[in-house]
This record gives sequence, structure tokens and C-alpha cells, in this order.
Amino acid sequence: MRARLATAVLFAIACLAAGWLAGAATLTRAASFDDAVEPSQYLTEPLTHEDPEQEARLRALVDEMVAARLAGIPRPRYIPATDLAPPKGMILLNTDARRGEFPFSMALGGYMQLRWFEFARDATQWTNSANTTFPVNNINTFNINRFLLSFHGHVVDERLVYNFAFFGTTNVGIRSGVVPIGLLGWKFDEAATVGGGMTPVPGTREWIEATPWTVGIDRSMANTFFRPGFSPGVAAIGSLADKTLHYQAGVWNAIDGGTTGVLRRGTSMAWAGNTWWEPWGPFGLGASDMEHRDDPVIRLGTSGVTANTYANPIVGNNPEDTIVRLSDGTPLAAYEALGPLSRVDTFMYQLATVDAAWKYRGVGIFCEYYWRLLDDFRGTGTFNRSSIFDQGGMGYVSWCFVPRTYGPTPARAWSRGPTAPARNTAAGSTGI
Repeated sequence: MRARLATAVLFAIACLAAGWLAGAATLTRAASFDDAVEPSQYLTEPLTHEDPEQEARLRALVDEMVAARLAGIPRPRYIPATDLAPPKGMILLNTDARRGEFPFSMALGGYMQLRWFEFARDATQWTNSANTTFPVNNINTFNINRFLLSFHGHVVDERLVYNFAFFGTTNVGIRSGVVPIGLLGWKFDEAATVGGGMTPVPGTREWIEATPWTVGIDRSMANTFFRPGFSPGVAAIGSLADKTLHYQAGVWNAIDGGTTGVLRRGTSMAWAGNTWWEPWGPFGLGASDMEHRDDPVIRLGTSGVTANTYANPIVGNNPEDTIVRLSDGTPLAAYEALGPLSRVDTFMYQLATVDAAWKYRGVGIFCEYYWRLLDDFRGTGTFNRSSIFDQGGMGYVSWCFVPRTYGPTPARAWSRGPTAPARNTAAGSTGI
């Protein structure tokens, strides 16, 4: 028994000795392997490109990636006017539907027209067609003649476009109302956008030109006398024949929507259309050649309006109101305007115009001629005439002698009718 125990102890001691020798050998081999491995070295200086072209390409690629990343971040940015189009305004938001975002865009635009108006009379009174005498007063005043704050873009679909604005004036005092105007429509393509809203009735060329882009300080006297105004309605707008033939056409509540709300009198509508042709290329913004073109361009147009109209006895003070007047300035709706004890209640309004414009090397010429027929008078009393035919014209000549900067603008307008002729000569300037 003791012999077996001694043998077991000796065997255990032998196993421990063999394990110690094996561990020592392993440590010796590991130490020799570590001695064979080259020590690690860390970069103390940045790597540089020895090829300048490769470095430039890498930098350009990084810049493109950064720009693409920033472009996807909504932020306000301003898109100014070009030689061919008005400014698109400040882009407030423009989502990307391809990335799963809700389709929506909005741009902010607008203008403010501050005017100093001084009128020095050379007569103290005047008498209208109804033999009513009115005083003539001197005027000296500062006013915000027009201001407009607009929002435009698309919603739900890029083809569902909108243009909404707040328009107002201080000509009638600071408590005057602000008028909402604009259009919501569906853009099928460049050939047709169909929609509805509160828009200008397109009866003359100068009328549908945007207000900030008039050649002179305001529209001509003749255009103000003949033109229709703003009204609720539906319209189609587009371009045909490779964008050389343009049109606006539709139907509106009346020639002026100031008193034609839901409770308006009657059910008759105003039908209007305007078309123009630019055969030598895009005519561009406005009638002045601010862009100083090297090649001439022309624009030829025509328009027409017909409407069974209710006479508006309210004389408007907004610069965009339309008051149908006789050629001596008497409102047609005035008591005894067409004879003793008479008052016009309804009448037929028909207007036709032609226009032409030309631009070349800083010189711009724009002219328009008007024909207006008023008939089918109905109301009280006996009228001294069954119809009234008026005609007139206007013309601008501008010379932008400093390209895109400044140029003088003389203007001439006139109208003739059965009561009295009227003439207007003006001079102004166009500049930025």
C-alpha cells in the first residue's frame, strides 16, 4: 500500500516538472517571435497628394457632394428677374417629392410703390355732362399708391399651382381695406393652365402688364379710361407654336369685381381674351429695352371684351378700380349723365384693342389703340343717345442709354368721344 502511494506521488511530481518545462519553452519562443516583429509606428504628419490634378478632382468631388447636401436643406433663397421673366421671389420652401416629401413649394414676392403727387390747378371748377359743377382742388400728398405681398408655388402636385396676394393702397386713407387677389389652377403643360380666382380681366395689353414693370410712373390716361378691372372668374393661360403665340381668355363676374360678390345684381358675365405673337423670339419683361438687345424683337397683340354691365354708382378711389366714364370724365352711372331726369342702370360694354411693341439696342417702342362701344342703355328716364363710341390710343418711346440701369421715357395718350376729347403728355424714366 505504501509502495503504491509513493509511486503516485512520484508520478505527480514528474507531471508538474514536465508542464513547467513546456511553459518555459513556450515563453522562450514567444519572446523570440516578438523580437522578430518590427515595432509599430504611428503617423505624425498628414498624408499629402503628390499628384495636384488628383487632389483637385478629389476637392471638386467633395464640393459637389457638399453642395448637393445643402441643396436638399429647405432655406430661403432669392431668384431675381432675368431678361425674359420677372423675379420669382424668395423661395421659402420647395420639397422634393422624389424623396417621399409632401409636394409643396412657396415663394414670397411683392412690391411697394411710394408716390408724391402734386397737382396744380389752372381752373377752379368744371361742369360735367349732367350740368353739375364741381370744384377743382390743388393736391399735394404722399401715399403708398400700391403695395402687394404675394405667395406662389404648387401644392399636392407640381401641376396644381397657386398665386395668392394681398393688394392695397393708402390713396383712400390708412383705414382702406386690403384686397385678396390670385389664382388657383391646374397646369396641363405650357399650352394651358386653367384655373379660377380674383384676376385682371385681360382687356388691354398695358393693363395685363405687371404694375411694377410699367414704362412710365403709371399706366397711361387712355388705358385707365378704356380698360376693365379686377374680377372673380375662371381663365385659361398658355403658349402655343413653340412659345411664340400666347393667350389669356376666360369669363368673369363683371368688367370690375368691386361690387360683384355673391349678392351681385343679375347673372350676366364678362367675356374677355387677349393674345399676342412674338415671331422674332421672346419679347421679355415690359416694353422698355433695359436688357439692351443685340437682335430686334417685336410683339403684336389684340384683345377684346364684351359684357352686359350694371352701372356702378360708387366712384372708386383704388387705382385699379374701373369706372366707366364719358370722354369728359362724367361717370356713366351719374344722375342725368345721358339726359335730364335719366339714370343708366345697365348697358352693354364692348372693347377692342390692337397693340405693337419693338425693342432693339436700348430703344423700346410700345403703342396701343382702343375702340369702345357702349349701347343698349336701360334705366330710368329718356336717354339723349342710344350708343356712345369712343376711341383713343397711347404710345411710349424709351431709350435705355445705360444698359440695365437708366433711361428716359416720354409718353403720349389721347381719347376722343361725343362729349369732349382728352389728351395727356408725360415724361418719366425707367431704371434699376
